[in-house]
Amino acid sequence: MMSTNTIKWNSEIWRKILNSVADKYDCGVRFCVHEGRLDWEGDRACAMEIVREAMALMGAQNH
Repeated sequence: MMSTNTIKWNSEIWRKILNSVADKYDCGVRFCVHEGRLDWEGDRACAMEIVREAMALMGAQNH
């Protein structure tokens, strides 16, 4: 399992959002919360694209 940045608040909400986006792509990436960290299993490139899309859905802007 590879870790992303630590998300201490609302990690379960982020996990659900990310897994919903992952389901859309059907690429085998799954997100989970492990010891307070948001982790993923599967292809790193696909996971990063899923995170980008989820952030865009939440209104995050790329600086």
